[in-house]
Amino acid sequence: MMLGSSVSKQGLAGGQKGLSLVELMIALLLGTVLTLGVTQVFLGSSKTYRTSDAIALLQENLRFSLSRLSQDVRMAGHQGCLVGSPTDHLDTTDAAYNASLFDLDRAVIGWEAPDTGLGDEVTLAAPVKGGGNWVNGASDTVPAIISSNALTGTDILVVNSAVRVDVTLTGNPSPPASTIGTDGPSGIPAQTILLAIMDDCSGGDRFQKTNNASANTITRGGGNSPGNVLTNDLASHTDDSAIYTYHSTGYFVGLGADGEPSLFRVALEPGAPDTNPVELVSGVEQMQVLYGISNAQRRAERYLPADDVSNWENVVSVRLSLLMRSGDKVLEEDNAQVFNLVGAEIDPGADRRARLVGALTIGIRNRLE
Repeated sequence: MMLGSSVSKQGLAGGQKGLSLVELMIALLLGTVLTLGVTQVFLGSSKTYRTSDAIALLQENLRFSLSRLSQDVRMAGHQGCLVGSPTDHLDTTDAAYNASLFDLDRAVIGWEAPDTGLGDEVTLAAPVKGGGNWVNGASDTVPAIISSNALTGTDILVVNSAVRVDVTLTGNPSPPASTIGTDGPSGIPAQTILLAIMDDCSGGDRFQKTNNASANTITRGGGNSPGNVLTNDLASHTDDSAIYTYHSTGYFVGLGADGEPSLFRVALEPGAPDTNPVELVSGVEQMQVLYGISNAQRRAERYLPADDVSNWENVVSVRLSLLMRSGDKVLEEDNAQVFNLVGAEIDPGADRRARLVGALTIGIRNRLE
């Protein structure tokens, strides 16, 4: 009995040495199905990741762009604690004087691209910079550094303001009447336009600094561009007066280093350390701007495009919108969609890029109630 049992077990074991052809084909089929399933899941996850990553980058760039614009516009027209207007010593007759950049009463100023106003339908073409024929209601000329670099079909915004300088004054009132004494080198480059505000905020001076940054004084002299008119003395500033540098900053959409449309920033005031446009954010395809106008109430009564604004002193707020696009064609199929940018209908055409729109209304602090 035991011998028979042993033979039976050996025979059973010998029957497990291989698979039949049918079993092999079934195993291969199951393996193929599982492999295809895993591959499909991987490809789907990869596409989802790329799309999510592109949209997350768009959102981050959009937040940064709107935040940067918001900060500058909010502080537009800032002149410290000054009550009223300072005595202006700049030579307004000089060829380099540009009222759109140097007029203290113009906190912001802009230019409208043709046929991109309220209710207009705009079909975007391939990015082309320069030659956009921008206009505004006051017939101001676009700064050349912007008009030669901005993409056609997008709006232009310039913000004017003053920023306080960390410089210590000493020995004031200081004769002669064109000098303010400082405790050591001022660090302020020659040609910089300055606002010197008196300690009681009752008055001040705006002039172009003519001595170099290593000098122990701040001097208003002749020469330079646009230069100063020396007819009137500076106010009797004390050591508690405040010094501000005057800034005029342009924002526009240009062509970035990677060939993508991008948001650019450029310093327009004389004496700026770098007057070349600086690329801030890639993927900004379109910028549209409206301006809040107030006639007497110090609040926005209506919003107009730049070509309808004839008096920039009446602008108390800015409403702007950006259209962002991804650098990669991350969508699975072409997406044809029209976007509303503060009243303008923008059609970028059908492609596989992801896009986002952001809009913001910004009040100019010292222009509102």
